[in-house]
Amino acid sequence: MASGIGKHKILNVGPTEPWSVREKLCLASSVMRSGDQNWVSVSRAIKPFSEPGRPPDWFSQKHCASQYSELLEATEAPKLVLQNTHIYVQNQRDVITLF
Repeated sequence: MASGIGKHKILNVGPTEPWSVREKLCLASSVMRSGDQNWVSVSRAIKPFSEPGRPPDWFSQKHCASQYSELLEATEAPKLVLQNTHIYVQNQRDVITLF
């Protein structure tokens, strides 16, 4: 019998509870200021805005990067629609007219 069969290491990849809208907004705002390569700064900036009862590692660099990646995946890219010499940027919530 092979020694590795049936043995799997379970990795804790991040928080199991979802981030609140406020936490996600703080994350996105911090990434806008610090960039998506400076997770030390992002993590430090959003810690004061955590919901009560969050564990100490809730805003670790790794979890912030992972959550930001999930945010990007969940965001639908705007679609450009050309119509009568006007360009409209359309997404799920609104239509913006560009001239």
